[in-house]
Amino acid sequence: MNDLSTTAAADIQVSERLQSIRVRTDYLGNYQSVNHVRDLPPIYVDEPVELGGKDSGPTPLEMTLCALNSCTAMIMNILRKEMKFEITGVRLEAVAQHDVRRAEMRRTGKLFSQVEPIAYHYHKIDQKVFMKTPESDERLAKFRSEVERLCPLYHLMTDAKVNIVSEWVRE
Repeated sequence: MNDLSTTAAADIQVSERLQSIRVRTDYLGNYQSVNHVRDLPPIYVDEPVELGGKDSGPTPLEMTLCALNSCTAMIMNILRKEMKFEITGVRLEAVAQHDVRRAEMRRTGKLFSQVEPIAYHYHKIDQKVFMKTPESDERLAKFRSEVERLCPLYHLMTDAKVNIVSEWVRE
């Protein structure tokens, strides 16, 4: 941990740095819910029709991948300014494997709650970061290392022991 005693942050208390994030979720039935965040338009979360939903929005697991990619992009933006790192374009893709348990339910006749999961969360996430940058390989490696060190959603996944395979690709 950094020693802040000689910086302008020396008089800042932890309680001053912690901020609450609030959402409200209304369950609408079956697999559908609607989420309210600040004054933004409602965000629907649902399952595809073939899984019993109305397909009115992404699934919770898809939303989590969106959050991981968006968080990565936001940390990249902060660090590009701090490190004076030149980026002319970024896009991210994430593919996750998770245990839907349906095959085992069909095979054994067990209920969802009776099937022991392979993983309670993502089994694996493959994240690709495509970026345009003239920076050296050495600077790119340092930039990537800092993004992964500072991204809260990346740590949420790795702290849960999710295997994240991250590939950074120059375009």
